[in-house]
Amino acid sequence: MVAETDVVVIGGGMAGVTAAHHLVAYREVVVLEREDQLAQHTTGRSAAVYLENYGGLLNRALTIASRPFLDDPGDLADAPLLEACGALDVVPEESVAEATALAAEGTRLVPSIRLVDQAEALALHPAVRPEHVAAAIWEPEASAMDVMALHQAFVRGAHAGGAAFHRGAEAVQLEPTDDGWLVTTPNATWHAAAVVNAAGAWGDVVAERAGVRPVGLVPMRRTAFTCAAPPEAAGWPLLHANYAPGPCYLKPETGDQLLGSLADETPSDPVDARPEELDIAIAIDRLTTLTNLEIRHVRTSWAGLRTFAPDRDPVIGWDDELPGFCWMVGQGGTGIQTAVAAGATVAGIVTGSGVPQEVQDLGATEAAFSPLRLRT
Repeated sequence: MVAETDVVVIGGGMAGVTAAHHLVAYREVVVLEREDQLAQHTTGRSAAVYLENYGGLLNRALTIASRPFLDDPGDLADAPLLEACGALDVVPEESVAEATALAAEGTRLVPSIRLVDQAEALALHPAVRPEHVAAAIWEPEASAMDVMALHQAFVRGAHAGGAAFHRGAEAVQLEPTDDGWLVTTPNATWHAAAVVNAAGAWGDVVAERAGVRPVGLVPMRRTAFTCAAPPEAAGWPLLHANYAPGPCYLKPETGDQLLGSLADETPSDPVDARPEELDIAIAIDRLTTLTNLEIRHVRTSWAGLRTFAPDRDPVIGWDDELPGFCWMVGQGGTGIQTAVAAGATVAGIVTGSGVPQEVQDLGATEAAFSPLRLRT
């Protein structure tokens, strides 16, 4: 028996539930999640920071356009989704000129960003060793995010609009028809006018099952860990280094602990990622070189996949070869902070209203998001 719906969304992570939340106002929606729970992979393993000056123009536009909802989600969230923390990107003497240019570029969309000198950088984060910071890019409005509360807000909104969620429902077969798609799981088949591919690291796998040419997604593993924090760490901003002693970051967490990472991007197959002990060891070495902290014991560790398109921009839009197949992949580590506007964008494309005006006003166009840019 084939069930009828308007749109099948494949993936129950942040991208999928956001797409469903925005689409239910216009279409009947079914969400298929291959795992037994939603948000099992990348969504549930995010470092959870809202950074308006992170990624390329498309990601920054989506991030900034998402801010109003994140500041005021209304009845969809029971607690604030953002908590101001600030972010400090430290640079050595030989990289100050480059950082100055990056800070100037950042202020074009985020006026509060500025370059600070060594004295101010050390005042903002006293744990940093002076020999490793000559200046820093300071983003005062960076915020910690409650990722699971945000995900649940979208699930709540989608449910309220009538979306149906099916867990343990991997889309094992996708077949184009004259008027849409047949999507088959081990237990059921749906007929829909459109499919939204929000499968994250598995985006190209889903495409191949549908007979759609992949866009060249590359999942990248990132390992993170937590350790004990000194009492004064509660007031520290996110600390990031992209130069000497090597890429790494450190973020205060609740429960008197710090989250640390090598900021690694290790190509991976789409898998349930696992942390690498060597990555943790290198991260600890860099962080103890960058700061005066002593990290003696790792409390917890995990890994997640951040999936990039070849040009590192998100892919949102209709496939140019098979009608009714809409991409929503390649967020590359910005999928949480861009989720609100990305969901509105895919809903606009599916319903024909196009990219939301607030996203366009920041310089992002439907053509820039489209997979067509990767076909030439």
